[in-house]
Amino acid sequence: MKTFIHSTFMLIFLALALFPCKAQNNDLPNPNKNIKVMPAGSFIIPMDKTYQANPGYFNLKAYGLLVNLQNGGIRLRWIIDSGKVKDGVDFSVLAERVAPSFVIAGSVAKDFKAGPFVIFPPDTALARVFINVFNNSMSASNKVNVYRTINPVNVNVRYDLFGVKPKAAILDDGGNGKLQLAYMVTASIPSTNYAVLDSAVNLYNGCYTFASEPHNDGTNGYPIGRIVDSLTDFVQRGGNFLAQCHAVDTYEDSRQVQSSGGITKNTIGIPDNAVNYANPDLSYAQFDGIFIPNQTGYLQTWQRLPGSNAINNFYPIIVGNTPATDSIFGATVTKHKTGKGGLIFYLGNHTFSGTKDEDINGQRMYLNAFMTPAAYGNCPLYPCVGEECGPLPVKLEFFNVKKLSNQQAQLNWSTSTELNSKEFVIERSLDGVSFTDMARVPAKGISAATTTYSYKDITPVKGYNYYRLREVSTDNRTNNSEIVAVYFTEKNTGLDVFPTPARQSITIEILNVPDNNQTISIYSLTGKVIVSNIKVVTNSTTFDVSNFSPGTYIIKTVDRNGKVLQSKFTVIKK
Repeated sequence: MKTFIHSTFMLIFLALALFPCKAQNNDLPNPNKNIKVMPAGSFIIPMDKTYQANPGYFNLKAYGLLVNLQNGGIRLRWIIDSGKVKDGVDFSVLAERVAPSFVIAGSVAKDFKAGPFVIFPPDTALARVFINVFNNSMSASNKVNVYRTINPVNVNVRYDLFGVKPKAAILDDGGNGKLQLAYMVTASIPSTNYAVLDSAVNLYNGCYTFASEPHNDGTNGYPIGRIVDSLTDFVQRGGNFLAQCHAVDTYEDSRQVQSSGGITKNTIGIPDNAVNYANPDLSYAQFDGIFIPNQTGYLQTWQRLPGSNAINNFYPIIVGNTPATDSIFGATVTKHKTGKGGLIFYLGNHTFSGTKDEDINGQRMYLNAFMTPAAYGNCPLYPCVGEECGPLPVKLEFFNVKKLSNQQAQLNWSTSTELNSKEFVIERSLDGVSFTDMARVPAKGISAATTTYSYKDITPVKGYNYYRLREVSTDNRTNNSEIVAVYFTEKNTGLDVFPTPARQSITIEILNVPDNNQTISIYSLTGKVIVSNIKVVTNSTTFDVSNFSPGTYIIKTVDRNGKVLQSKFTVIKK
């Protein structure tokens, strides 16, 4: 009986060691499902060849757009369905294309696969600004497609990337940093999100979330042992690391991190028709189409030495699928800590370039590793979010902004479980990137109760005004809310219509409503009356335009002084 209890305890202990928490299980085989309802009106950045073609092959610029959105504080969610097969669908939904041009949804649901990223409606107004700026800088064939959902749909959120800004250290101690730098340039990753370094020392203090080493045979005079020690510290702190080509066996020979007794270069390789795409529901494996393991360079595929075993939660991504090749690897992963990060990725082949599937997908594996969340610790570039830092003593239930008139915006928010909360700092931005403090609202400090707040901005400027809250605790820890935006036209124009373009409804604002109320009429650009005598009894009214044909319309009225007021708005879909 005592032996049975001891054995049972050891099995439980081993299970906890391998799968100690849900956050870790996001990175390991058999990941938990995290089903959320994605509302209608959400944005989708497709990551498959069907809806993100360039043309005919996957558009790597999608990664550049994603990082630009992350830099702008847009909350991305990475959707990867647990248990899916290779090239399996992550979710299906009716969706219309909204960028780079509008395409109607049609009547058939679209199948999105290869790990699409989504943006829920609270962030789409601001996201559209970044999407337009990014696409305007691209050639026609490089513009990134973005879709908007027509209906709500359940999705499996593998990673909620709120507050995440990836930053890569590309190591050049082997003299080949330019190879992986080319992946970043091809994908248009902002240069602020990576650096080419000669040393791996103190990566954690440099706010890097990811480090990578291309071909490195250890002959360039840099002390491999010291570099590996630095990378071990980086990974144990929660950073992610990728070694490619000769760097795989150089690092594994120096410090066994994926095998108990080392690996050796395989000279037989994995035939193109004998590839097993293992663990296709994990982040590293999110690519569409084939990958050819044996292409270029010194180390294309490898295997463990006799008597050497897998360690550190090892799992393969590319491996042979026949008895003769099922121990030969082309891409693998290990995980070295609980919680976020602590991943080591191995990737064969010297470099990837070109537009064939095998070229694109080699780069995609690298970029997927770069995008996989790491733990950020106390790095000042990243807000303290989630279990790595401990939650703030405030739970924000909602935060929104309402346009009261063309002179005022009202911010409203609600909290629950307010413990040791000090204040809320209201921040405003004109570009959605650089924020300045507007006001400070003392926290009411009510424990375990719903508490509401509001603040009026009486000095909005023309164009988009972006707002966010900075929550401050009594021990001066901070966290930023999501960003909300509202658009203002010139002040005192008399008649204001927003949003434009509109899809469902418009809000009509009139500064001087006559005492006997007022009527408004809407015309086409050719002067045809579309709607007449809309009754207005207050300064602000909402009107349904969901049945209007796409196009531009003129709205007219007369104020209490007899002045004719006129404005335009655009409808983008019935």
